[in-house]
Amino acid sequence: MRIQEPYTSERVVLRHQGRDRTFVVVTPLELPEQPPALLYFHGSLQNGNVARNFTGRIFDDMVARTGAVLVYPDGVDRHFNDTRLRLLEKTRELDIDDVGFTRAIVDWLADNRGVDTSRIHACGYSNGGQMVMRLLHDAPGLLAGAATFAATMPAADNRVEGLGTVSVPTPFLAMHGTADRIVKYDGGVAGLDAAHSRGVLVSALESARYFATANGLGDPDHETVHGPEGVTVDSWSREGLPTVELWSIDGMGHVVPTPKQLPASIGPGTDSVVASDVLARFFGWA
Repeated sequence: MRIQEPYTSERVVLRHQGRDRTFVVVTPLELPEQPPALLYFHGSLQNGNVARNFTGRIFDDMVARTGAVLVYPDGVDRHFNDTRLRLLEKTRELDIDDVGFTRAIVDWLADNRGVDTSRIHACGYSNGGQMVMRLLHDAPGLLAGAATFAATMPAADNRVEGLGTVSVPTPFLAMHGTADRIVKYDGGVAGLDAAHSRGVLVSALESARYFATANGLGDPDHETVHGPEGVTVDSWSREGLPTVELWSIDGMGHVVPTPKQLPASIGPGTDSVVASDVLARFFGWA
């Protein structure tokens, strides 16, 4: 007998920018009034359903425990129009407004799930992480918290034209593997190979420091501690200001930390931490 999941899932079609856009919404069976929401932005060549399976549905299980509504947006041609100037994909060619699409999803969540629009959180993997960072720049105040996996800020000369500034301080969590060969932990040219280059990105530490600075935090607010085995956490915090954390995972590749066995082509996984657990704690949902 099949055990009923503690949530429902639905694929939604939303008309935006003259085209049908889609997303998967995961709703806990026990939904509180005015719940928070989490948007999960998938990586390159994925979509929302692929992202659910790629992560072993750890985020579905997490929102079922915490009472948040979860959305997996689908990028146009399996990509989001992110922060990087060197994003040679159809989404950039078509000038897709993924910031506007995200705002439309938030409106849908308010109308159809009663979500508290002051409690919208977002996380993303790789290209999706870059999309989260674009939201922090171009949709100030939309997010109550942000998290990225295997994504760092582009170098100054590799940022999309017209990218705004991070004008509203926001709690920010980054998780990155030291053995990531696609988005290198120490920075440099990103991409699967030279033919699929995404240009130069900064290091994981420099990227985290960028968001700490935007939150009004500096070197006196920084400390480095050892977490679970093989994990180092750099934290910037001060009373009254949103915290920034970088979780560096020794030997992990270009992955989201999950118990699921992932393709060897993107590098090793980890048994030390589970991304959804870290995220729930960071957002204050655990």
